[in-house]
Amino acid sequence: MQFRLSDVAAITDGVLLGPDAVVDGASIDSRSVPRGCLFVPIVADRDGHDYVDAAMAAGAAAHLTSGAASAHPAVSVDDTSLALRRLGAAARRRVSGDVIGVTGSVGKTTTKDLLAGCLSTTKVTHASYRSVNNELGVPLTLLGAPDGVEVVVTEMGARGGGHISDLCDIAEPSIGVVLTVGAAHTELFGDLRQVAAAKAELVEALPATGTAVLNADDELVAAMAERTSAHLLLFGRTGDVRADDISLDELLRPTFQLRTPWGDAPCRLASAGVHTVTNALAAAA
Repeated sequence: MQFRLSDVAAITDGVLLGPDAVVDGASIDSRSVPRGCLFVPIVADRDGHDYVDAAMAAGAAAHLTSGAASAHPAVSVDDTSLALRRLGAAARRRVSGDVIGVTGSVGKTTTKDLLAGCLSTTKVTHASYRSVNNELGVPLTLLGAPDGVEVVVTEMGARGGGHISDLCDIAEPSIGVVLTVGAAHTELFGDLRQVAAAKAELVEALPATGTAVLNADDELVAAMAERTSAHLLLFGRTGDVRADDISLDELLRPTFQLRTPWGDAPCRLASAGVHTVTNALAAAA
């Protein structure tokens, strides 16, 4: 999305340094800077300010800074990470339709890609790049959407309680998809119920006018129905959206009959493995 630097300064409580300019999208990696974007130097194990000149040489139109001024157009802010979150929230307010959050212990990226592929046949759709799904990736996804976007699909990951809730503060999802609760991150959470509580933050953040899309075959996911006021739609063997007559071809690609409240259709997946049927059902729902 395009923003004027003067608007970036207003959104972030920052100060415009140098001439005003138009930026399109944002990047935190000087090695893969889209031309015309806003470079956001993140201060972590390494200081992103060390790469401002490289990012500008690669095609960035301007940058944020929480350090010294440079010779390039910039906006000075107290905290570049916080500024990125505020810009992501501002980009969300420009989305005319739904923002869809996808979470779960496994299957997020596959489901996100399937869902984006389906939606893009009828709507201007933008989705997370690869599996970026944290406090940097979600605002970057929103800022990377084209002007006029109608729906954004974003992954939401968590390393602890409160993380998905924070992402929802930025993205304000109207639809939430929860796939599975598994033991992928119990070293961070402690046990499965704590994993479930973290994933449930997505459905808890949905408005009453929104939709929670839940896996009926996962007991901990299905129980999240009690934690949201949004409309419910279940997928899985006993869900509103389910698959009958599943078979695999010689390359293990599934074929099945899709059953939905709106009608049925034959489906064939290009990806291998019967487990991909669950992801396809989530996307269809």
